[in-house]
Amino acid sequence: MRSKIFFAIVAVMSLVWSVWTIAAVQAQQQSVDAELQRFQGTWMMISAEMDGKKVHDAHVKQSRITFVGDKVELIAPHQHKATIVASVVKLDYTKNPKEMHWVRTAGPNAGKTMIAIYEFEGPDQYKICFDPASLAVPKEFGTIAGSGHIWHTWKRAKQ
Repeated sequence: MRSKIFFAIVAVMSLVWSVWTIAAVQAQQQSVDAELQRFQGTWMMISAEMDGKKVHDAHVKQSRITFVGDKVELIAPHQHKATIVASVVKLDYTKNPKEMHWVRTAGPNAGKTMIAIYEFEGPDQYKICFDPASLAVPKEFGTIAGSGHIWHTWKRAKQ
């Protein structure tokens, strides 16, 4: 009799644990989806730095990035002449600074996973810093000569 009660308690606890785990994973995914939603739409570059040098104003004015779901299209003449296409594969909003992982499917370093740090500066502006060669994850915003890192600030395009 005791063994039946023990197994019943274990079964109930396992069921509760499973339901709680599934609920926690779903809640986390909803939070990640909400974070990705913040990026949706088209953004215009307002400033940029690459490898310790300010990006020329003409290139900044020509640059834009568009997020549709987890797909990204980037026009950035200081990086590549053609449109760069990528997919966001992970957002980690729990880190400080927050991290975005993406893979370029077209453009320089296609196929490599890049990890960027980012921070929103209100609902319509964010900054992002990354190493396009995927050699290192930036620890802070900014670039140093010889690092290869890129730092962009984006403002949401007016509809």
